[in-house]
Amino acid sequence: MDKVLQSYSRRLAINSQISKNLYWKLPVLDKGYENFVPVGRGVPSSLNCAKYVGIRTCEDVESHAGKFLGTRDATGMVVVKHMHWWCHRPLCPRCFIRGWATRGARSIESRLEEGTRRGYGKVEHIVVSFNSDDAKLDWKVLRKKACLALKDRGVIGNCTVFHGYSMNRERTFLVWHPHYHALGYLEGDGFDRCRRCVHVREDCSDCDGFKGKEVRGFKRDGILVKVLSARKKSFYGDKPNVFGTAFYQLHHSTTKIGIGRFHVVVWNGNVSNKQFKTPKVVFDVKCPVCKESMHRAKYEDKSRPFVEDIADPDYESFSLRPLLQSDGSPSFSHLDV
Repeated sequence: MDKVLQSYSRRLAINSQISKNLYWKLPVLDKGYENFVPVGRGVPSSLNCAKYVGIRTCEDVESHAGKFLGTRDATGMVVVKHMHWWCHRPLCPRCFIRGWATRGARSIESRLEEGTRRGYGKVEHIVVSFNSDDAKLDWKVLRKKACLALKDRGVIGNCTVFHGYSMNRERTFLVWHPHYHALGYLEGDGFDRCRRCVHVREDCSDCDGFKGKEVRGFKRDGILVKVLSARKKSFYGDKPNVFGTAFYQLHHSTTKIGIGRFHVVVWNGNVSNKQFKTPKVVFDVKCPVCKESMHRAKYEDKSRPFVEDIADPDYESFSLRPLLQSDGSPSFSHLDV
Protein backbone atom coordinates (compact mmCIF):
# COMPACT_ATOMS: atom_id res chain seq x y z
CA MET A 1 0.00 0.00 0.00
CA ASP A 2 1.11 3.59 -0.63
CA LYS A 3 2.75 5.41 2.24
CA VAL A 4 0.26 7.29 4.41
CA LEU A 5 0.63 11.06 4.36
CA GLN A 6 1.20 12.74 7.70
CA SER A 7 1.95 16.32 6.63
CA TYR A 8 -0.92 18.76 7.09
CA SER A 9 0.52 21.13 4.47
CA ARG A 10 0.55 18.38 1.83
CA ARG A 11 -3.04 17.40 2.61
CA LEU A 12 -4.14 21.03 2.61
CA ALA A 13 -2.66 21.50 -0.87
CA ILE A 14 -4.83 18.57 -2.01
CA ASN A 15 -8.05 19.60 -0.26
CA SER A 16 -8.59 23.04 1.28
CA GLN A 17 -11.69 21.77 3.15
CA ILE A 18 -9.56 20.13 5.85
CA SER A 19 -8.73 23.60 7.19
CA LYS A 20 -12.32 23.82 8.49
CA ASN A 21 -11.98 21.13 11.16
CA LEU A 22 -9.32 21.06 13.87
CA TYR A 23 -9.40 17.25 14.01
CA TRP A 24 -8.26 17.04 10.38
CA LYS A 25 -5.33 19.38 11.04
CA LEU A 26 -3.70 17.87 14.12
CA PRO A 27 -0.75 15.44 13.98
CA VAL A 28 -1.22 11.91 15.32
CA LEU A 29 0.67 10.52 18.31
CA ASP A 30 0.46 6.92 17.10
CA LYS A 31 3.40 5.15 18.77
CA GLY A 32 2.39 1.52 19.00
CA TYR A 33 -0.68 2.04 16.79
CA GLU A 34 0.92 3.05 13.47
CA ASN A 35 -1.46 0.84 11.46
CA PHE A 36 -4.49 2.83 12.64
CA VAL A 37 -5.01 6.01 10.62
CA PRO A 38 -7.67 8.74 10.83
CA VAL A 39 -9.64 8.85 7.59
CA GLY A 40 -8.43 11.26 4.94
CA ARG A 41 -4.72 10.89 5.74
CA GLY A 42 -3.72 8.67 2.81
CA VAL A 43 -2.87 9.49 -0.79
CA PRO A 44 -5.40 10.16 -3.59
CA SER A 45 -6.69 6.94 -5.11
CA SER A 46 -6.48 8.16 -8.71
CA LEU A 47 -6.06 11.21 -10.92
CA ASN A 48 -9.86 11.36 -11.22
CA CYS A 49 -10.43 11.96 -7.50
CA ALA A 50 -12.52 15.12 -6.99
CA LYS A 51 -12.58 15.77 -10.74
CA TYR A 52 -15.23 18.36 -11.63
CA VAL A 53 -18.06 16.73 -13.61
CA GLY A 54 -20.78 19.39 -13.76
CA ILE A 55 -23.54 21.09 -11.82
CA ARG A 56 -27.08 20.67 -10.57
CA THR A 57 -29.38 23.64 -10.20
CA CYS A 58 -32.59 24.72 -8.50
CA GLU A 59 -34.15 27.51 -10.57
CA ASP A 60 -37.28 27.96 -8.43
CA VAL A 61 -36.36 31.57 -7.70
CA GLU A 62 -39.84 32.33 -6.34
CA SER A 63 -39.33 29.81 -3.52
CA HIS A 64 -35.94 31.37 -2.73
CA ALA A 65 -37.43 34.79 -1.98
CA GLY A 66 -36.49 35.97 1.51
CA LYS A 67 -34.36 32.87 2.23
CA PHE A 68 -30.63 32.45 2.73
CA LEU A 69 -27.89 30.05 1.70
CA GLY A 70 -25.72 30.29 4.78
CA THR A 71 -25.30 34.06 5.18
CA ARG A 72 -26.05 34.88 1.54
CA ASP A 73 -29.43 36.15 0.41
CA ALA A 74 -30.89 33.73 -2.16
CA THR A 75 -33.72 36.03 -3.25
CA GLY A 76 -34.03 35.92 -7.03
CA MET A 77 -30.99 33.65 -7.36
CA VAL A 78 -30.42 30.16 -8.77
CA VAL A 79 -28.86 27.68 -6.33
CA VAL A 80 -26.02 25.71 -7.92
CA LYS A 81 -24.64 22.42 -6.57
CA HIS A 82 -21.14 21.55 -7.82
CA MET A 83 -20.66 17.88 -8.69
CA HIS A 84 -17.38 15.92 -8.60
CA TRP A 85 -16.23 12.35 -9.12
CA TRP A 86 -15.45 10.68 -5.79
CA CYS A 87 -13.55 7.43 -5.22
CA HIS A 88 -15.42 6.62 -1.96
CA ARG A 89 -12.32 5.38 -0.13
CA PRO A 90 -11.82 6.45 3.48
CA LEU A 91 -8.09 7.21 3.24
CA CYS A 92 -8.30 9.45 0.16
CA PRO A 93 -7.65 13.06 1.28
CA ARG A 94 -9.59 14.47 -1.66
CA CYS A 95 -12.68 12.26 -1.42
CA PHE A 96 -13.14 11.27 2.22
CA ILE A 97 -15.42 14.21 3.15
CA ARG A 98 -17.73 14.75 0.18
CA GLY A 99 -17.35 11.23 -1.21
CA TRP A 100 -16.86 8.43 1.31
CA ALA A 101 -18.39 10.07 4.41
CA THR A 102 -21.32 11.60 2.53
CA ARG A 103 -22.30 8.41 0.73
CA GLY A 104 -21.86 6.38 3.91
CA ALA A 105 -24.07 8.78 5.89
CA ARG A 106 -26.79 8.57 3.25
CA SER A 107 -26.71 4.77 3.39
CA ILE A 108 -26.90 4.78 7.18
CA GLU A 109 -29.79 7.23 7.15
CA SER A 110 -31.73 5.17 4.60
CA ARG A 111 -31.26 1.91 6.47
CA LEU A 112 -32.21 3.32 9.87
CA GLU A 113 -35.25 5.10 8.43
CA GLU A 114 -36.43 1.75 7.08
CA GLY A 115 -35.90 0.26 10.55
CA THR A 116 -38.04 3.00 12.08
CA ARG A 117 -40.79 2.26 9.52
CA ARG A 118 -40.64 -1.39 10.58
CA GLY A 119 -41.35 -0.40 14.16
CA TYR A 120 -37.90 -0.62 15.77
CA GLY A 121 -38.31 2.78 17.39
CA LYS A 122 -36.47 6.06 17.54
CA VAL A 123 -32.84 6.36 16.40
CA GLU A 124 -30.45 7.35 19.18
CA HIS A 125 -26.79 8.44 19.15
CA ILE A 126 -24.77 6.23 21.51
CA VAL A 127 -21.10 6.29 22.54
CA VAL A 128 -19.20 3.23 23.82
CA SER A 129 -16.05 4.13 25.79
CA PHE A 130 -13.45 1.78 27.27
CA ASN A 131 -11.27 2.03 30.36
CA SER A 132 -7.49 2.42 30.05
CA ASP A 133 -6.83 -1.32 30.39
CA ASP A 134 -9.31 -2.30 27.67
CA ALA A 135 -7.91 0.40 25.36
CA LYS A 136 -4.74 -1.68 25.00
CA LEU A 137 -6.60 -4.73 23.66
CA ASP A 138 -6.62 -5.87 20.03
CA TRP A 139 -9.19 -4.10 17.86
CA LYS A 140 -11.09 -7.34 17.20
CA VAL A 141 -11.53 -7.86 20.93
CA LEU A 142 -12.63 -4.24 21.39
CA ARG A 143 -15.21 -4.55 18.63
CA LYS A 144 -16.68 -7.69 20.20
CA LYS A 145 -16.75 -6.10 23.67
CA ALA A 146 -18.51 -3.01 22.25
CA CYS A 147 -21.17 -5.12 20.52
CA LEU A 148 -21.79 -7.19 23.65
CA ALA A 149 -22.00 -4.06 25.81
CA LEU A 150 -24.58 -2.51 23.47
CA LYS A 151 -26.65 -5.69 23.51
CA ASP A 152 -26.38 -5.92 27.31
CA ARG A 153 -27.79 -2.38 27.69
CA GLY A 154 -30.76 -3.15 25.48
CA VAL A 155 -29.63 -1.72 22.14
CA ILE A 156 -31.53 -4.03 19.81
CA GLY A 157 -30.02 -2.85 16.51
CA ASN A 158 -27.27 -0.43 15.56
CA CYS A 159 -24.40 0.54 13.31
CA THR A 160 -21.08 1.20 15.03
CA VAL A 161 -18.36 3.55 13.74
CA PHE A 162 -14.82 3.05 15.01
CA HIS A 163 -12.86 6.01 16.40
CA GLY A 164 -9.30 5.26 17.43
CA TYR A 165 -8.13 8.77 18.32
CA SER A 166 -9.29 11.80 20.28
CA MET A 167 -7.84 15.28 20.73
CA ASN A 168 -5.73 15.70 23.85
CA ARG A 169 -6.84 18.23 26.44
CA GLU A 170 -4.67 21.01 25.02
CA ARG A 171 -5.91 20.15 21.48
CA THR A 172 -2.40 20.01 20.04
CA PHE A 173 -2.39 16.43 18.71
CA LEU A 174 -4.46 13.24 18.48
CA VAL A 175 -3.91 10.49 21.06
CA TRP A 176 -4.94 6.84 21.07
CA HIS A 177 -8.38 6.60 22.67
CA PRO A 178 -10.42 3.82 21.04
CA HIS A 179 -14.19 4.17 21.28
CA TYR A 180 -17.27 3.59 19.18
CA HIS A 181 -20.06 5.87 18.07
CA ALA A 182 -23.31 4.10 17.29
CA LEU A 183 -26.71 4.93 15.84
CA GLY A 184 -29.45 2.52 16.81
CA TYR A 185 -32.62 1.58 18.62
CA LEU A 186 -33.29 0.88 22.30
CA GLU A 187 -35.69 -1.79 23.49
CA GLY A 188 -38.84 -0.92 25.39
CA ASP A 189 -39.67 2.76 25.79
CA GLY A 190 -36.35 3.94 24.36
CA PHE A 191 -34.47 6.78 26.05
CA ASP A 192 -37.22 9.42 26.17
CA ARG A 193 -38.36 7.96 29.50
CA CYS A 194 -34.93 8.72 31.00
CA ARG A 195 -34.86 12.18 29.41
CA ARG A 196 -38.14 13.09 31.09
CA CYS A 197 -37.26 11.53 34.44
CA VAL A 198 -36.70 13.82 37.46
CA HIS A 199 -34.41 12.06 39.92
CA VAL A 200 -31.14 12.07 41.80
CA ARG A 201 -28.18 10.15 40.45
CA GLU A 202 -28.44 7.31 42.97
CA ASP A 203 -31.98 6.45 41.81
CA CYS A 204 -30.73 5.02 38.49
CA SER A 205 -29.02 1.96 39.95
CA ASP A 206 -32.31 0.18 40.71
CA CYS A 207 -34.29 1.48 37.71
CA ASP A 208 -35.31 -0.80 34.82
CA GLY A 209 -34.84 2.02 32.30
CA PHE A 210 -31.79 2.50 30.09
CA LYS A 211 -29.88 4.58 32.68
CA GLY A 212 -30.31 1.76 35.19
CA LYS A 213 -28.87 -0.73 32.68
CA GLU A 214 -26.06 1.74 31.97
CA VAL A 215 -25.07 2.01 35.65
CA ARG A 216 -25.29 -1.72 36.40
CA GLY A 217 -23.50 -2.64 33.18
CA PHE A 218 -20.63 -0.25 33.93
CA LYS A 219 -20.13 -1.90 37.34
CA ARG A 220 -19.88 -5.31 35.66
CA ASP A 221 -17.60 -4.65 32.68
CA GLY A 222 -16.19 -1.12 33.10
CA ILE A 223 -17.54 -0.05 29.69
CA LEU A 224 -19.51 3.20 29.51
CA VAL A 225 -22.44 3.06 27.09
CA LYS A 226 -23.99 6.51 27.01
CA VAL A 227 -26.89 7.91 24.99
CA LEU A 228 -26.27 11.47 23.85
CA SER A 229 -28.77 14.30 23.38
CA ALA A 230 -31.75 13.88 21.08
CA ARG A 231 -31.01 14.26 17.38
CA LYS A 232 -31.62 17.73 15.97
CA LYS A 233 -34.17 18.15 13.18
CA SER A 234 -32.85 18.02 9.62
CA PHE A 235 -33.40 20.74 7.05
CA TYR A 236 -35.61 18.30 5.10
CA GLY A 237 -38.43 18.58 7.66
CA ASP A 238 -39.37 17.37 11.12
CA LYS A 239 -37.50 14.04 11.10
CA PRO A 240 -34.31 13.71 13.19
CA ASN A 241 -31.10 14.54 11.36
CA VAL A 242 -29.67 11.02 11.23
CA PHE A 243 -27.64 11.93 8.14
CA GLY A 244 -25.89 14.81 9.91
CA THR A 245 -25.00 12.65 12.90
CA ALA A 246 -23.73 9.80 10.71
CA PHE A 247 -21.68 12.22 8.60
CA TYR A 248 -20.13 13.66 11.76
CA GLN A 249 -19.27 10.17 13.01
CA LEU A 250 -17.70 9.12 9.72
CA HIS A 251 -15.63 12.16 8.75
CA HIS A 252 -13.29 11.81 11.74
CA SER A 253 -13.39 8.03 12.19
CA THR A 254 -10.40 5.67 12.04
CA THR A 255 -9.43 2.93 9.61
CA LYS A 256 -6.69 0.29 9.68
CA ILE A 257 -4.08 -0.31 7.01
CA GLY A 258 -2.22 -3.51 6.29
CA ILE A 259 -5.25 -5.82 6.06
CA GLY A 260 -7.48 -6.68 3.12
CA ARG A 261 -10.48 -4.65 4.20
CA PHE A 262 -11.17 -2.96 7.50
CA HIS A 263 -14.83 -2.19 8.19
CA VAL A 264 -15.15 1.25 9.76
CA VAL A 265 -18.94 0.74 9.92
CA VAL A 266 -20.39 -2.51 11.31
CA TRP A 267 -24.11 -3.38 11.52
CA ASN A 268 -25.43 -5.39 14.48
CA GLY A 269 -28.65 -6.80 15.93
CA ASN A 270 -31.90 -6.58 14.03
CA VAL A 271 -30.36 -4.32 11.37
CA SER A 272 -27.34 -6.58 10.74
CA ASN A 273 -26.51 -7.61 7.18
CA LYS A 274 -27.85 -11.14 7.69
CA GLN A 275 -31.18 -10.08 9.19
CA PHE A 276 -32.02 -6.84 7.43
CA LYS A 277 -32.53 -6.29 3.71
CA THR A 278 -33.47 -2.96 2.13
CA PRO A 279 -34.09 -1.95 -1.49
CA LYS A 280 -31.39 -0.06 -3.36
CA VAL A 281 -31.51 3.61 -2.50
CA VAL A 282 -31.66 6.25 -5.23
CA PHE A 283 -30.25 9.46 -3.74
CA ASP A 284 -31.95 12.71 -4.66
CA VAL A 285 -29.97 15.95 -4.45
CA LYS A 286 -32.07 18.53 -2.59
CA CYS A 287 -31.80 22.31 -2.69
CA PRO A 288 -30.58 23.56 0.73
CA VAL A 289 -32.78 26.66 0.40
CA CYS A 290 -36.22 25.40 -0.71
CA LYS A 291 -35.72 21.59 -0.22
CA GLU A 292 -36.80 20.78 -3.81
CA SER A 293 -34.95 18.38 -6.13
CA MET A 294 -32.03 19.78 -8.10
CA HIS A 295 -31.46 18.92 -11.77
CA ARG A 296 -28.46 18.55 -14.05
CA ALA A 297 -27.70 21.66 -16.05
CA LYS A 298 -25.06 23.40 -18.13
CA TYR A 299 -23.73 26.85 -17.24
CA GLU A 300 -23.82 29.23 -20.18
CA ASP A 301 -22.38 32.44 -18.68
CA LYS A 302 -18.71 32.32 -19.73
CA SER A 303 -18.00 35.74 -18.20
CA ARG A 304 -18.38 34.41 -14.62
CA PRO A 305 -16.71 30.98 -14.33
CA PHE A 306 -17.01 28.78 -11.25
CA VAL A 307 -14.21 27.79 -8.87
CA GLU A 308 -14.13 24.06 -9.60
CA ASP A 309 -11.10 22.72 -7.71
CA ILE A 310 -11.71 21.73 -4.07
CA ALA A 311 -8.05 22.56 -3.34
CA ASP A 312 -8.82 26.23 -4.03
CA PRO A 313 -9.58 28.14 -0.78
CA ASP A 314 -12.43 29.93 -2.59
CA TYR A 315 -14.19 26.68 -3.53
CA GLU A 316 -17.82 26.31 -2.38
CA SER A 317 -20.08 23.27 -2.60
CA PHE A 318 -23.06 25.55 -3.37
CA SER A 319 -23.11 28.82 -5.31
CA LEU A 320 -25.71 31.46 -6.10
CA ARG A 321 -26.01 32.81 -9.63
CA PRO A 322 -28.63 34.98 -11.42
CA LEU A 323 -31.18 33.28 -13.63
CA LEU A 324 -30.31 35.52 -16.60
CA GLN A 325 -27.04 36.80 -18.03
CA SER A 326 -26.35 40.49 -18.52
CA ASP A 327 -27.66 40.31 -22.11
CA GLY A 328 -30.96 38.74 -20.95
CA SER A 329 -30.24 35.20 -22.13
CA PRO A 330 -30.61 32.24 -19.70
CA SER A 331 -27.60 31.47 -17.52
CA PHE A 332 -28.39 27.73 -17.55
CA SER A 333 -29.62 25.09 -19.97
CA HIS A 334 -31.13 21.83 -18.72
CA LEU A 335 -29.48 18.46 -19.37
CA ASP A 336 -32.12 16.21 -17.75
CA VAL A 337 -34.42 14.42 -20.16
